[in-house]
Amino acid sequence: MIDPTGTGGSREQLGELRRLQAAAQHFAAIVDSSEDAIISKDLDGVVLSWNQAAERLFGYAADEMIGRPIRLIIPHDRQDEEDTVLAAVRRGDVLDHFETVRQRKNGSLVPISLTVSPIRDGNGHIVGASKIARDITERKRADEERIRLLEIASHASRLKDEFLATLSHELRTPLNGIVGYVRLLQMDLLTNEQRIEAIDAVGRCVTSLTQIIEDVLDVSRIVSGRIRLEIGEVDLDEVMRGAVETVRPAMDAKGIRLDIAIDPELPPVVGDPGRLTQVFWNLLSNAVKFTPRDGEIRIRMAGTGSQVEIRVTDTGMGIAADFLPFVFDRFRQADAGATRSAGGLGLGLAISRQLVELQGGRIVAESDGPGTGATFRIELPLSPRRSSAQLAPAD
Repeated sequence: MIDPTGTGGSREQLGELRRLQAAAQHFAAIVDSSEDAIISKDLDGVVLSWNQAAERLFGYAADEMIGRPIRLIIPHDRQDEEDTVLAAVRRGDVLDHFETVRQRKNGSLVPISLTVSPIRDGNGHIVGASKIARDITERKRADEERIRLLEIASHASRLKDEFLATLSHELRTPLNGIVGYVRLLQMDLLTNEQRIEAIDAVGRCVTSLTQIIEDVLDVSRIVSGRIRLEIGEVDLDEVMRGAVETVRPAMDAKGIRLDIAIDPELPPVVGDPGRLTQVFWNLLSNAVKFTPRDGEIRIRMAGTGSQVEIRVTDTGMGIAADFLPFVFDRFRQADAGATRSAGGLGLGLAISRQLVELQGGRIVAESDGPGTGATFRIELPLSPRRSSAQLAPAD
């Protein structure tokens, strides 16, 4: 009882009451200004308090949640989590930084980190629980981005290892041939006919090495932007037939038939004849490489609209659907590694795409899957001095 005189113990009690009120107001202000959602509930999961951060995070106002079950913000497939949390609270356990997902008023889901502690009365009995929920959306995004970047780095490292293994294999094969034949020539144990064959073989090995080095250098030039093009009007008929003659010995050796149809009225295109020869050679070499003995390669070239379309189709091993999107990637091969069945560095198609695009065109690959062959289609712009009215439809 307070002394009406306002003296003695009554003043001490009044001061203590005021201090408690100030502390309570200060604590309430801290809770309300917190960036984290702070919620209290009873042992049945009914909400007792709901701060402003909880309103912002979950979209419910305090008067919409107080007196209602906390399960309102728990997704249907996670309702059992509340049973686990309440059981832990009744035991007096603390759940620290439990990561889960909750549902906002608008139905969207939000990842949160949840800390739940039991609330005790003056006698030490557990009467409810306090919950602190932190939105970890940005952290989750950062974690996902970090994982994505790690996967990219791991993939790049794996491609690098595969490329180095392939490069080592591709270099070793012609080098071994050169070393072997040179030693035989140095020992002077060969007949004149064998010497001629050995010199021819060394020449083929040197040509192979030169091509490997040129491919690597071309990639370096393209990546660094140092590749030079001599742009002018190009007679595609002449360029394509020149590329065909280059690969004809390999075609004849495998008995591959060639079916070629080029529009005789085909106007010139704008491009670099040397680089277009390289592109056609890459496509034809690729077709020969993957076409079995007695197969067929078809070449079609015709005008369509304001451009020329070139198609190189083979009856070879085809391209799997899951690899088709990556067929023009540098260092990518469907059968990568030194044990693969086909040779090459996996650079020819990547270089071809870059060269075609640098000349204002585009190249696409098409295949119905393994065993169905493949078609590579190139579109190049016509010389601006040529009228599109001259062009016949593509075959």
